[in-house]
Amino acid sequence: MPNILQHLNDPALPAAMERNFAEEMLSFGYGLPEGEVHEDDELLWFFTGRPHLNGVLLARFAQDDTAYINTKITETLAYFKERRVDVGWSVGPSSNPADLAAHLEEHGFVYAIDTIGLAVEIQHIQTSVPTSSDLDVREALDGETLLHLRDIEMQGFDGTQEIAQGYYDTYMQIGFGNNRPWHHYIGYLNEKPVAITSLLLHSDVAGIYGVATLPEARRQGIGATMTLHAIQEAKRCGYGIAMLSPSEMSQGIYERIGFQERCRISHYGWSFVS
Repeated sequence: MPNILQHLNDPALPAAMERNFAEEMLSFGYGLPEGEVHEDDELLWFFTGRPHLNGVLLARFAQDDTAYINTKITETLAYFKERRVDVGWSVGPSSNPADLAAHLEEHGFVYAIDTIGLAVEIQHIQTSVPTSSDLDVREALDGETLLHLRDIEMQGFDGTQEIAQGYYDTYMQIGFGNNRPWHHYIGYLNEKPVAITSLLLHSDVAGIYGVATLPEARRQGIGATMTLHAIQEAKRCGYGIAMLSPSEMSQGIYERIGFQERCRISHYGWSFVS
């Protein structure tokens, strides 16, 4: 695996993390029934057929000329306008031009939020954080087991059934486990599923997503246990860097494991008004 990144100071790391984050979202374009994914030398975007789950994930325009950039943004936005859906646009370390955000705002895009990308060298993780020795973590390798992920996701993230079902349908369509990029893990206490996390092996780094614990099982080190398990699985597959985006509540525990900020992506949104 000659291209797998190993060090936090590798100049290729921010772009690799950006691409891993993008691939997580592209899964919906690949997996949902009306989904589409478009990629060329300048743009990477996805469409799902849903009102709010669509967006441009990478933009590296070949020219810095304002007229050229405005034409490209207008053409891209027209695709989503025609389908009467909202669209997001991510601005990250690989974006070109450097002032892309200003151009987007001129077209009616509004800043929404930043994704903070944390990364850790797997060989240097700190394991002194509180964990749960009672938790039994198993990989989901079939649709029936993956139903636990869907159900825990709803409760763990206080999400809707529609969103959780969308993740489930997507994962079922694109596949997981074995030699696939996606791996999903369920944590059991006394044979009851109480926690989940997912691992995306893509773009030379290992992305950790969707760490969640049922409310009644929290404050027992279960989230840290799930995270460390995913990191060890990534190591077993030959990966040297694990990455994730924390919530405000979880960032402290990830930093104690050794994660450091190495990437930041700003998200802008354009809303269709009927």
